[in-house]
Amino acid sequence: MAEKMTRKVFAMVAVALFVCALLIPSRAGAIEVKKLMPGGESAPSGGGGGGGGGSAPNPMSKAQQQALSDAVSSDSEQFVDQESEKKSSGEAYVDLEHAKPHIFPSGGNVTVKLQAAAYKAKGKKTGEEKALVFKYKSKGNSYVLDGDPTWEEANAATAKAK
Repeated sequence: MAEKMTRKVFAMVAVALFVCALLIPSRAGAIEVKKLMPGGESAPSGGGGGGGGGSAPNPMSKAQQQALSDAVSSDSEQFVDQESEKKSSGEAYVDLEHAKPHIFPSGGNVTVKLQAAAYKAKGKKTGEEKALVFKYKSKGNSYVLDGDPTWEEANAATAKAK
């Protein structure tokens, strides 16, 4: 008799926990967390290497962010294609398809670094990251590439910062 009563109590507690779990919003506070993250709603993408605490407000307007995004997308297309070709042919490559953009605005100029993992031939990670660096000048409502894009070792910059 006591065993039946224990089972019923356990079943009722399990049902109550299940119902409570359904009623509690699963995304409670998600919006606030996103706003506090570096590169949250105000940053154009990966941010500019924001530190702890809060990130500074983005100095770029939404229109400038979109213009920069369009310019980077257009200018990086050939490099993404080149690295994809290297990947498919089994050569060493940089995975620009999954690159993290880092944006550094400075006055009317902007530096964008597309940072991604480097791979040896046959798709083995090297443990290093490389960055394709674009420098832009603001021209009215658009951004114009200022010189040719360059490659740099991203790990060296990260190691110096630590």
